[in-house]
Amino acid sequence: MANEHKKDGLVVLAVNAWDEDAELIKQYIEQNKYTHRVLLNGGEVSDRYGIPSRSVPTVFWIDTAGIIVDVDPGSGDAAKLESLTEKLLAKKG
Repeated sequence: MANEHKKDGLVVLAVNAWDEDAELIKQYIEQNKYTHRVLLNGGEVSDRYGIPSRSVPTVFWIDTAGIIVDVDPGSGDAAKLESLTEKLLAKKG
């Protein structure tokens, strides 16, 4: 989805919520062929946003003003992710 909507201005950031070692994360990114950024030391971010470990992955849709417009706590349902992404991008246009 990150590559598909990049032309529309979508930026995808993943946060390593468990604070694993950078080398381990690098291997995971390479194995899964991720092209989006993965931020390290995300335990504090998870705490600040109140994301319990059972709700990972939690996805936030944040508009260009920095406002959280939607949240998907832990489902990872591809159709829902696409729908909410389309909704965010529609607001932009």
